[in-house]
Amino acid sequence: MDQQVISNFKKLHTKHLFRRCFQVTENTNLTLREYWKDHFNIVVCVRMIDQAWLSVTTRTLTSAWKKLWPESVAERTFEGYEPEVPVEKEIVSLGKSMGLVIDERDVNELVEEHSQELTTEELQELQSQQHSGVLQEIGFEEEPEVEDTIPTSE
Repeated sequence: MDQQVISNFKKLHTKHLFRRCFQVTENTNLTLREYWKDHFNIVVCVRMIDQAWLSVTTRTLTSAWKKLWPESVAERTFEGYEPEVPVEKEIVSLGKSMGLVIDERDVNELVEEHSQELTTEELQELQSQQHSGVLQEIGFEEEPEVEDTIPTSE
């Protein structure tokens, strides 16, 4: 997929996430932390992903296809076209509504921060941290790892 489509999708997902967090904190007695901990789950996340994908405009997709396969995209003029409010501005507005100190640069940093793939070592460390957290939650104490040393003949 074109980088612009991916970037746009990530921004739209962030917008839907901020909007949901704002709605929950405005319409209930839950704090953002309580919502995140007790009510945000995979189902909610998948629905937000669906909403974000449905929000990707035809114009964005056409632009990506034009780069990949120019003959497949009909030339169009955009007379009377009203420019959309940039997604970053909507996210900033939602963030400020929730009392966050945020600007467009922060939004772009957030999107870029999540565009880098994790290395194998980083994934293993993340899994180890999650495993330790689960063990602590259920009350098991993790035994320290003992390195197996193989004697060498010197």
